[in-house]
Amino acid sequence: MQTIAFQKNNVERRITLIVVFWGIASFLLGYYGFFASIPRPIFGGVVVSILIILIVVYQNNHTFHEFCNAIPLKAIALFHAWRIFAGWVFLSFSGVLSETFINNASYGDIISGFLGLAVFALGHTKLNYYIFNIIGLLDFVLAVGTGITLTILGDDGMSPIIQLPLIMIPLFGVPLSGFTHFISLSRLLKMKHKNLTDIME
Repeated sequence: MQTIAFQKNNVERRITLIVVFWGIASFLLGYYGFFASIPRPIFGGVVVSILIILIVVYQNNHTFHEFCNAIPLKAIALFHAWRIFAGWVFLSFSGVLSETFINNASYGDIISGFLGLAVFALGHTKLNYYIFNIIGLLDFVLAVGTGITLTILGDDGMSPIIQLPLIMIPLFGVPLSGFTHFISLSRLLKMKHKNLTDIME
């Protein structure tokens, strides 16, 4: 038992260090304007690549897979409350950031964040988790799709997204949000023995 506990703590420590390093790296890339010196579409490719890497590792690495599956679904829902702040930040950049992007990303993020809070506080049924994750994922696809499209089209209104403080949202928060929706839905789909009205944690 002690060996299992030690291994679990070791895995948690390593994943925590990776996430911290990822966050610091994202900050430094924004601080030094790294993405301003290269073709802007590459930035969108980097964001999508991070998400794909997370999904591939989850699907193929047993240790990481088990770690992610041990996270309570309600904790994942609570994590998405950060999107309320993200949506508010986008709105605060009105007049600087692309209005099309703001309209497609900010309000959906705020709604998704409050849905996450509501599911965490009030409803732990399988149906509620499905509703939250599907709506949250649709908003995610719309926001990321809009951002990448506008970036490829060379919209100057997307310039702030590759600078601090906004860069932390797509480079750090977005891949985590997309990934947590993926693992939540993956786990829900495998719970065929559970009814939609069953209480889940």
